[in-house]
Amino acid sequence: MMGVLAPWLTTNLPAIGKSKIAAKEAADVLAGLPAVQAKAGLTATETKAVTERRTKQQASFETRILSMLGPLQMVATAANDMDFLSLVTIGRSAFRHLRPELQAGVGLQVLAKAEANEKALADHAIDADFLTEARTLAETFQQGLPDTQSLLDARQNANATYEEVHEAQMTQIYELDKAMSIFETVNPELFKGYKSARALVNSAGAKSKKPKGEKAA
Repeated sequence: MMGVLAPWLTTNLPAIGKSKIAAKEAADVLAGLPAVQAKAGLTATETKAVTERRTKQQASFETRILSMLGPLQMVATAANDMDFLSLVTIGRSAFRHLRPELQAGVGLQVLAKAEANEKALADHAIDADFLTEARTLAETFQQGLPDTQSLLDARQNANATYEEVHEAQMTQIYELDKAMSIFETVNPELFKGYKSARALVNSAGAKSKKPKGEKAA
C-alpha cells in the first residue's frame, strides 16, 4: 500500500513543511506505517507453528495410507469383495485433495479394512507393527483437526486486526489529502507528485471505505 507514498513523503517533508498542518499529517501517516507493516506479517508468524505441525502430521498420515492401497487392492480383488475394492481404489491425487476431515474419515476406513485383513497383508510387508503405527498416525491426524480449524480462525482474526489498523491508516491518509490540497496552488509540482504517489495507494486495492463525505485528493 505505502511502497511509493511513504518514501515520497519522507523525501518531500521539507517542501511539505511549508504547511505546518500538512507536515504534521504527513508525519502521522509515516508514524502509523510500522503498525500496518507489523500486522501485515502477523498471520504467518502466529500460525507458523500450527501449520508446520499439521503439515507434518498430514504428510505422515497420507504416506502411510497411500502405501497400503496397492496391497489392499490385491487383497480385495482376491476376495472378490467389490465394496472393499471400491474403497481402496481411490486415486492418490484425489485422496490428497480431500478436505482434512474427509481425508481422515476415508483414511480410517481404509485402515480398518487393513486391520481386518492383517493375515492376508502379511505377505505384503504389512505386519502388526506397521498397522499399529498407521493407527497412531491416523488418530493423531484426526485429533488434530480442531487445530486446523483454530489455524483458520487465527488467520481470520489476524486479518481482522490488520483491517482495523489499515482502516486507521487510511483515515489518516484522507486527512493528509485535505491538508495537501493547498499545494495545488502553493506548489503545483509538489501537489502533482503527491497525487501520483497517492494514486498508487488506491490502485493497490485498499478495501477501507472513505469516511462519509470524504473525497481523496
